[in-house]
Amino acid sequence: ATDNTAEYEKLCTDIDNELRSFLKCVDDYQTAHAEVVAACRSGILDLARARKSMGNRGMGVTTLQYPARMTATQIVDIDPENESVMALRYRSNQEGGYAGAKADSPPSGDEKVIETDPIRWFGVLVPQQLRTSQTSFSRGLQSVVEASNACVAMKLHYQRYQDLLAQKKSQTAAAASSTAAAATPA
Repeated sequence: ATDNTAEYEKLCTDIDNELRSFLKCVDDYQTAHAEVVAACRSGILDLARARKSMGNRGMGVTTLQYPARMTATQIVDIDPENESVMALRYRSNQEGGYAGAKADSPPSGDEKVIETDPIRWFGVLVPQQLRTSQTSFSRGLQSVVEASNACVAMKLHYQRYQDLLAQKKSQTAAAASSTAAAATPA
């Protein structure tokens, strides 16, 4: 009976820990989601300010102003060992990104850009709000990856929580039936 009680207590502790982990993931997800919303809001507002300050000059981007084969400057990597973990990284030189870029480092000012920075489509001297808008959207992209990771972890912890609850229910049912069998006179 003492062994069953210790096992039951450990199961209850595991359930509590999984629930805490799940709730932490929910909090992380909500925080990341709020960061995405704030970054997008800020980016759109700065983009509108840049558009106003530029007037008609440079805001009409045509197919002549951007390369025919565009590539993203950042990509999402999925960890091969743990497929539920994603990370954002800059493209390397071989992938059509920044020359000499390390996997997780943003391009510095002295690195040569293979694919032109999309902000250059609007000219060399662009308003600061346009650069701020680009930074806000990049921050939003990082927050989207964090929110995705939190969502995947949240689902994983919830599934473990459900499994532990089912295990607790079966243990409780087994204990109740053995108690009832012991209590019935033969």
